[in-house]
Amino acid sequence: MKLTNATEQALAIMAILATQDEDVPASSQAIYQKLSVSQSYVKKLLRKLVVSKLIEGVSGNNGGFYIERDLNEISLLDIVEAIEGPLHSFPHIGVLERAFFDFNEIAQNGNEKITQVFTQADSAWNEELRQVTIQAVLTDVFEHYGEIPRKDWNQNV
Repeated sequence: MKLTNATEQALAIMAILATQDEDVPASSQAIYQKLSVSQSYVKKLLRKLVVSKLIEGVSGNNGGFYIERDLNEISLLDIVEAIEGPLHSFPHIGVLERAFFDFNEIAQNGNEKITQVFTQADSAWNEELRQVTIQAVLTDVFEHYGEIPRKDWNQNV
């Protein structure tokens, strides 16, 4: 299993917004320039984060985006699921059943066992990401600064 580039880009967006001056929303232009990707692509990512209620947008000349919830309430899992959707690592498209159809009951038991193992692994993955918040990551990153620095990312546009 591999997450798409969109997840890393969404994490970067959240880091930008988490360090944005609180009084000024970060413009989509500032965000796409920092990420060095197309504006239309960034808008799609921003839309997914808005729909997931992780960020909010403000329209107008001084509009932009800001984080809607407390950083302690946003986990890495929230961001991954906003971009990728819920994790289901085992595709279960019926290959095992077709390949071993002569062993009907045994094939079904084997398929159930494989599905169970992947479901447990997915749960462990989800739980690990659920426990790590944006606040925890930023606190670790900026531990020698005393606090998370703030910046108006719009000034670099």
